[in-house]
Amino acid sequence: MKTIDLVVPCFNEEAGLENFVVETNRVISELPEYSFRYILINDGSRDKTYLVMKKLAKRFSNIKYISFSRNFGKEAAMYAGLQHTTADFVVVMDADLQHPPEVFPRMLEAMEQGYDCCAAKRDSREGEKLFRGIFSKLFFRLSNRLTDVKNPYGAMDYRMMTRQMVDSVLELSEVQRFSKGIFSWVGFDTKWISIKTVDRQLGESTWKFSSLFRYAIDGITCFSVAPLRFTAVMGAVIFFISLIYILITLIQTLFFGITTPGYVTTLCAVLFLGGITEMSIGILGEYIGRIYMETKDRPIYITKFSNFEDENNEETEDEPYGE
Repeated sequence: MKTIDLVVPCFNEEAGLENFVVETNRVISELPEYSFRYILINDGSRDKTYLVMKKLAKRFSNIKYISFSRNFGKEAAMYAGLQHTTADFVVVMDADLQHPPEVFPRMLEAMEQGYDCCAAKRDSREGEKLFRGIFSKLFFRLSNRLTDVKNPYGAMDYRMMTRQMVDSVLELSEVQRFSKGIFSWVGFDTKWISIKTVDRQLGESTWKFSSLFRYAIDGITCFSVAPLRFTAVMGAVIFFISLIYILITLIQTLFFGITTPGYVTTLCAVLFLGGITEMSIGILGEYIGRIYMETKDRPIYITKFSNFEDENNEETEDEPYGE
């Protein structure tokens, strides 16, 4: 019997976590040829997510949990979960049921066909705000053009991977993580399947536009130095234009004398060059900041509580899936 670990990052999922487990158990009960195990990661939730995890771990023997000392982010939570996996196949998914477990059979079919990974992508963005959808399209286009990692539009973290691919992902232990890029960078044969996401049933989304914007910046800067090259090219172009302008000014001065300089022209030039300088410094700062954080060699996460050491938990009472 092949084993499957479900890595599930959780942040403020008190309202929906139990429902997620019940619904997922309903699906995996129809796959008796596979043995499933949950790895729930509490990413510093401010509600009672950790207590719900403990309750579920007592109720179901196939549930393991890790609770961080504070919020380290979804990327750290996924990495922690992957570190604790031992199964033949590993699934990364969210706890809000927007990654529907009903897709498991399709994923398993792809894995049995010999793929190393079966990943999901959205086939539509119904109900999503227009501006957010435009921003998402722009991100995928820029990311695919500027970086070596390629992802189709609508690519999600929701995927099933082989043991070999998971081990390769874990070899990339940088603190500044962008998992979509890492999953693509390690290679391996991936089959993309389209799924229709559903509205979140319980609780509220913790992803704000500002968080998504920072996530997009991470996605580009983690796998590309194109922004640095862009600033270098822009600097060269501005320098070339400046030389031409200087030559024109010298010629005009020699043949027509000194004219009164235009206030508007000077102001526009100063503002333009000042803006370019500030932008260049900002881009450099992003990369220098990442170097600074990596050289500190801090841990990606810190565990406060976990039941992985308690393999013989006598308090655990098994109940049929779905109850």
